[in-house]
Amino acid sequence: MSLKNLFKRNSHNLLFKGLSGFGRSMHRIYENRNHNPHSNGEKTIIKKISTTDPKVIIDGGANTGTYSKLLNSFNPECLIYSFEPVDTTYEKLKANTNDLVNVYPIKKGLFHKKTNKKINIYESSTHASIFDIRGNNLQQQKTENIKLVKGDHFLDRHRIDTLDFLKLDIEGADFDAVKGFEKSISDQKIRIIQFEYGYINITTKNLLIDFYSFFNKHGYVVGKIFPRKVKFRPYKYKYEDFIGPNFVAVHESDREMINLLGSRNP
Repeated sequence: MSLKNLFKRNSHNLLFKGLSGFGRSMHRIYENRNHNPHSNGEKTIIKKISTTDPKVIIDGGANTGTYSKLLNSFNPECLIYSFEPVDTTYEKLKANTNDLVNVYPIKKGLFHKKTNKKINIYESSTHASIFDIRGNNLQQQKTENIKLVKGDHFLDRHRIDTLDFLKLDIEGADFDAVKGFEKSISDQKIRIIQFEYGYINITTKNLLIDFYSFFNKHGYVVGKIFPRKVKFRPYKYKYEDFIGPNFVAVHESDREMINLLGSRNP
């Protein structure tokens, strides 16, 4: 009897249940289900990008400014536009970045079009979302009307010809935001796009394959962020695990950036 069939026939056995849970835990660890930017590879990405002397960065979903401050610490001369649409969170963002002259808080969210929407606000500011997040223990506190802007329009209005790094962490609206930058992505005006994919995508119905299809259509390759490097890899069904958390897209012709992000040295 094969090991696979042995597990199938004993799926209700306590020992095999324990082994199954251990296997799922190991898979989450192996696939880097880690949201701490200091240990999940995000900080490593920032350090690598800083060696290319970036001029303009967008922090989409800046929250209270922790990530923007991390960006600034490695790129003190770079213009950083930090998007945060929620009133109280935006005020904290402004206060936390007030002494950073190159960080510009923007009281708007990123979307595929200019519009207003209601956002659901939970106990933790990091989980504010325009989607009704289900299947968790979060307690919704209130809703708030927010302004959303299309990325292409923002770049045009601010005369930004090249965006070195677009970071997105907007609780399920990442794919909508990506589509808002479609013209700029098609014209290769954005060098690196970082986006989140995880359990919330079960609610939004935007799968990892949707990101892959969108970026591949425009000549970009997609990789997953790991603690030491980015693994650029073609889409496979097994990656549709909702574990996340962070992926990047780089144009296939930008071998310099692909090699830099894919190397193990920060």
